[in-house]
Amino acid sequence: MATQQQALIPTWQDYFKLRSKRRMFELASYGPSTIFPAAATGSYFMQLQIDPTTLILGMDPLAAAAISTIGAGFCGFLAGPVFGDLMFKLAYRKYVPEMDARDKAFYERIKKNRADARLNSIRNPVPDYYGEKIQSVSDYRSWLRKQREHYRKGVFGGAAEEDAM
Repeated sequence: MATQQQALIPTWQDYFKLRSKRRMFELASYGPSTIFPAAATGSYFMQLQIDPTTLILGMDPLAAAAISTIGAGFCGFLAGPVFGDLMFKLAYRKYVPEMDARDKAFYERIKKNRADARLNSIRNPVPDYYGEKIQSVSDYRSWLRKQREHYRKGVFGGAAEEDAM
């Protein structure tokens, strides 16, 4: 079974391609998951007959309707990546176990190789602590170089270029 799963995503480059597809699914789900709840809430409040002298949640009815509509849209916006991830897992069902295993291995590598956050300062911020911007093997190598440079700056008090001058 493990050899069959390994054949589905044979290289790290293939893993990064699937990872970027998953991110595209998550990004594409932001719009619908924001618009539909806001539109449904807005249409509910537009059809509701409201007495202008009564209060809803201690507020003017129009203000309560506006805040509720914006709140529903915001909650949908927050839930968007979850729906996108579910859609990705439905569309690429056969890759899910191997993706989960690769995700775990990748994040273990990130944890092992990232710079110590205690070395953070205004002049030396931690570069991409969680490795979110890594989209390929060459990006990973670049990330490793940046982590080592951050460590050097934090421990030795300056960049290698500054020491050479």
